[in-house]
Amino acid sequence: MSAIIRRKPSSFEGYWLASKAWQRKGLTLGAAPALANAGFLTIEDLHTAHDLELSTIPRIGAKSLAIIDGLLGGTPMGAGSAPDKI
Repeated sequence: MSAIIRRKPSSFEGYWLASKAWQRKGLTLGAAPALANAGFLTIEDLHTAHDLELSTIPRIGAKSLAIIDGLLGGTPMGAGSAPDKI
């Protein structure tokens, strides 16, 4: 697992803003706050994540992972040529 420590939003406003930003990028009303709560506040945060880390976040399912993959411009998770990081 990654040695990266995720930063949580420092306030409710930060959490809400990050959640709304994820919703504008196509994530659902359930997945967007889950991603923010897990410490993924920006696209750059997603670039440092491993497949396993993202797939174990509650409320992040296959559809959300596909959207995240699209945001990062990578190959679908689980594909033969997919790297260990997205």
